[in-house]
Amino acid sequence: MISFNYVTGLSKRQPRFFNIFLFSLFFLIFSPEKGSAGLLYADESEDKINRIIIEKDKLPIIDSISPSRANTVFRDYNSIVESNRKALSAGREPEIMFFQYKNTERFTFQGVAARSTMNQETLATLNQIENAQDDVKEKTFILPVVDGLFIAMDRGINSIEVLLQENYSHQTLTKNVIYYNIEGRDYIFLRSKRFTPTERAYFLDSALRLPLDNDSYWVSSEFGKRKNPFSGEMKNHNGIDLAAEEGTPVYAIKDGAVYAAIEKDVEFGNYLILSHDQGKMTSVYAHLSKIFVDRYQYVKKGDVIGLVGQTGKATGPHLHFEIRQGGKAEDPRNRLNIKE
Repeated sequence: MISFNYVTGLSKRQPRFFNIFLFSLFFLIFSPEKGSAGLLYADESEDKINRIIIEKDKLPIIDSISPSRANTVFRDYNSIVESNRKALSAGREPEIMFFQYKNTERFTFQGVAARSTMNQETLATLNQIENAQDDVKEKTFILPVVDGLFIAMDRGINSIEVLLQENYSHQTLTKNVIYYNIEGRDYIFLRSKRFTPTERAYFLDSALRLPLDNDSYWVSSEFGKRKNPFSGEMKNHNGIDLAAEEGTPVYAIKDGAVYAAIEKDVEFGNYLILSHDQGKMTSVYAHLSKIFVDRYQYVKKGDVIGLVGQTGKATGPHLHFEIRQGGKAEDPRNRLNIKE
């Protein structure tokens, strides 16, 4: 768990009533019972910090973020966001409220942020979005009504969470800090905070890097049907083989977690599988002479994770490299600038 220096900073101001369609939603911050109809309630954990609990399935639903007169919930949402910005500008406390929206309209992440008028970093840190180019079609978002950064208090699950935790772990947080428990996960909310230039550049960087340095390899076998060098049979080759000197550094192509670190496999010898984008994509690095990472370890793009070798079934030193999207192998040339 990440360790922060923090001082509790919750507002004791009670939010107002809002009428949405035929029901009223009353949000209590400090003293409601957990069985009440409110969407938020406070809970004091063992560390004596009051957390505002958010139960996603009880949040008011925005069916569409396309503006229209009939879309009353979205109009109410926009009104609350604007009212909160005016309140903050005047030095007043904002309302605390959340909505949910399922992106059946198939907007990009930037599209959702623009239509909700929320800063991209606010939506990204609250909804575990790692990169601005992530596919968010059909994703259910939690939409807040105040901008800021949501920093997870447990182990970061994506690269931007890890970076924020590293940047804020040694800071004393005393102003405009609220503690949330969202779907069972604890967050510190830093109101009105934005990404630093470095954090923003990291969030906007969607490119994959090569698993080997560009001048260190040549392609010895392409993706697709080929004659197996051992059996002579025509079989699918689900990756690409990059021949290189034994001991050549092998790099993670993207931030992710080590899903598997296997040694002495009959086929692949020593190999690694990295999981990216919360499992949506995986990359495979096989026939390694050495492995430098452990299972479940988090790695960043460009980290050296192993060395080229010829373990397992290999006719010479090379890296067998795969990219799988949704479990299906795809030609790495479609994603990487691999030289001919």
